[in-house]
Amino acid sequence: MAKQCTIRFLPGDVSVKVEPGTTILAAATRAGVFINSVCGGDVVCGRCRVIVREGNVDEDSPHFLTREEVREGYVLACEARVASDAVVEVPPETRLHGEPVSPESQVPYLADISRLLRWKTRLTPLVRKTYLELSPPDLDNNLPDLERLEHALRKTVRCEAFQTSLPVARDLPGALRRANWRVTVLTAWRGPVAEIIAVEPGDTTDRHYCVAADIGTTTVVCHLVDLTTGRTFGQAARYNSQARHGADVIRRIIYASRGAEQERQMREAIVSDVNELVGELCETYDVTVGDISLITAAGNTTMIHMLLGLPVENIRREPYVGAAYHVGPVRAAEAGLRIHPRGMLYCLPSVAGFVGADISAGIFATGLAKSDELRMLLDVGTNGEIAIGNRDFLVCASASAGPAFEGAECSCGMRATDGAIDHLRLSPADGSAECSTVSLARPVGICGTGFVDLVAEMLRIGLIDKTGRIHPEACPARVREDEGGQLEFVVVPAEHSGSGRDIVVTQADVHNILRAKGAIYAATSVLLKALSMTFDDLAEIMVAGAFGSFLNISSAVFIGLLPDVPRERLRFVGNTSLAGAKLAGLSHGCYEEVRRIASACTYIELSTHPSFMDEFVAACFFPHTRVELFPTVLAELQPQRER
Repeated sequence: MAKQCTIRFLPGDVSVKVEPGTTILAAATRAGVFINSVCGGDVVCGRCRVIVREGNVDEDSPHFLTREEVREGYVLACEARVASDAVVEVPPETRLHGEPVSPESQVPYLADISRLLRWKTRLTPLVRKTYLELSPPDLDNNLPDLERLEHALRKTVRCEAFQTSLPVARDLPGALRRANWRVTVLTAWRGPVAEIIAVEPGDTTDRHYCVAADIGTTTVVCHLVDLTTGRTFGQAARYNSQARHGADVIRRIIYASRGAEQERQMREAIVSDVNELVGELCETYDVTVGDISLITAAGNTTMIHMLLGLPVENIRREPYVGAAYHVGPVRAAEAGLRIHPRGMLYCLPSVAGFVGADISAGIFATGLAKSDELRMLLDVGTNGEIAIGNRDFLVCASASAGPAFEGAECSCGMRATDGAIDHLRLSPADGSAECSTVSLARPVGICGTGFVDLVAEMLRIGLIDKTGRIHPEACPARVREDEGGQLEFVVVPAEHSGSGRDIVVTQADVHNILRAKGAIYAATSVLLKALSMTFDDLAEIMVAGAFGSFLNISSAVFIGLLPDVPRERLRFVGNTSLAGAKLAGLSHGCYEEVRRIASACTYIELSTHPSFMDEFVAACFFPHTRVELFPTVLAELQPQRER
């Protein structure tokens, strides 16, 4: 056996031993060190730049690197293979640091439901705790232990029947007698049946918690909820650890489909993320994992599949069918989640392969399915999901926008973490940028909302035209050619950046944003046309998710991502996926309503829709080929056109 190499990663000073020939990216994964790899190691994104400070690596002709970067020791982690002990620095633009930003829900309908749920008598959580003081058996009352327990439970738990697992039935006689017939019974809701999942000694009803989870492609967010009062204690969030295998769900599906080991890695990554967040919540709020008897989870179809360990390979293949869109309640331990040993996991239902439980939950939380007026719910991410409807009907669709709005697949793109430019303005005089960054850190890259602002500003000052082509004469001091002859615009010079490198936007970056926004706008247009409607027929357009919550409406409309409608009809509603998961945990009636919504949705497959490509091509202009659809943008651009 060849001698193993020791790879030391900076700045975290983490070391790992690997076989010679192992890629730096694989070594980092084994060491638990995050390296930004949008493509999952397929050598097509060029984002996993690292610096070899000591040691030797084997590398073919380097891709994506400038001659200066090669001289400085930069390599791509996905193609450089270790040949000796080495010290590798992960530069700021390739790291993942800081906490993800997760907005609260901003839905009035949700607030109304929450007020109802504050009343203890209104709470009917999916897992209930009931304290019982039983009369011990005697010769005149000789019911068996289980029937005695069920008889007492029927006074508070309304159901047609009870079911009990064999382990609980075996332990019940001893548990009742050890507790002197004073016990707390945990029951899980299974429709008309209530399952007795545990019997605890004494009264433990004052410590009864749920974790509501939004399993996002980019970010995993968990809330700790008191099932007795409905109170939310707080949240914990982290970036999805699967990101090292690709920024979007398609790349993760491809990776997981390569074999049993890869599938296991993807499942364990997301399960570990949830467990870490549960542990963080327990530590912060002085709760034990045994106090948490329920997890409710929402997320896109792929993430829910991976959480449950379901095969995902068919989701990306026509006809894009998942293994299951609704799996009933399961033991959380069966999925590897660490809560109460017999605690339950309820995953909310999906609608289709690319319309997930996050949309089902969002439709419920926003009240879309009970609305008298026609409304749209739009969740913009790597996969744009759209729902349109009211109390009479619901239709939904999805469009692949790619990871551009997640800050990926752009030369200086990054997630919305420390140092990411999230908003900016460009000076019409010289193109200099006035930026704001996440955590007020020195800028090291640009996140999705920053790119929307940037492209809108470039269009406003004439730096790009409606096709997205950069015009150097509009800002000659800041536009240059890279080593490949491609035009790029310097947003932040190296001396003002946190990485010591210029932060730029390239011609290819602008076209990435153009195609991403075009896919979203085309999807909404096609879905409306399928209903013989237009944007004018919508009483409201609700934009969900973290990206939407921090988006500048003016910039989004200016580039044609959102329609040019009266601004009061555009509303950001925050994390409706998490809101729906939380409500489902607090009330089995809410959970059943989410299930009803998912089954009532009509899914329209846009990839095969005859008009989608025409709409997509028309939308791949700033703001659109038919600029008359954007009257406020046209009015602002008209003076520029006349010049």
